[in-house]
Amino acid sequence: MFCAAALTAHSIARDNWLPLRDNFDALVWLATIIGAASLYLQRRASVGRIEWVASPVVVVLLVCAASFGSSRPHEYTNTLWAWTHRIGVFAGPAVFALAACTGVMYLVLRRKLRSKVALDPGSGSFGNLERLERFNFRAIRIGFVLLSVGIFTGLGNVLQHETKLGQHWFWQPKVLLSSAAFVLYAVVLHSPINPAFNGKKNAICSIAGFLLLLATIVVVQQME
Repeated sequence: MFCAAALTAHSIARDNWLPLRDNFDALVWLATIIGAASLYLQRRASVGRIEWVASPVVVVLLVCAASFGSSRPHEYTNTLWAWTHRIGVFAGPAVFALAACTGVMYLVLRRKLRSKVALDPGSGSFGNLERLERFNFRAIRIGFVLLSVGIFTGLGNVLQHETKLGQHWFWQPKVLLSSAAFVLYAVVLHSPINPAFNGKKNAICSIAGFLLLLATIVVVQQME
């Protein structure tokens, strides 16, 4: 409700209802998607109380939006290419956020089961390891496709048009961070051919990859 109210007030203030028109919009929409998806998954996908883990991510994104999203607005172009890029770079992290949340749940549940310590009843059930691992890998596959679309459309834009990144764009922090995340998730996707990489290592990589993408988002805000 808070996110919806913030988006409505912001749209009225700028007299434009199109989503993702500036950084504040993008960050609040990202928080809204993650929050709504976590509630849906908790009820439908039987992955446990994922909203307990997703809530801190939503809070961080809203704090970022309030801190620098509104004070440093960035208007995007309205071409099909730009919209495709925009959807890829924001929908991808949203899916990866859910993968990271299930990764955290997997590690917590795994530790509890190994130490034979019962989970806190107040936090609800975290599901089971097999289901969490399966959902984690599925989310990474979907997120990887979206991230690939975002990265390659962004690369095409840089090569075809002069951008703020300058001539040495490949050394820019957001390019390096997003590329590192891309490589990390690509490694995770090859885990089925290497069973030793499944489970705990996949969960850790999904968390690390999302932290890289979160850092990329923060860097983008500071560069605008």
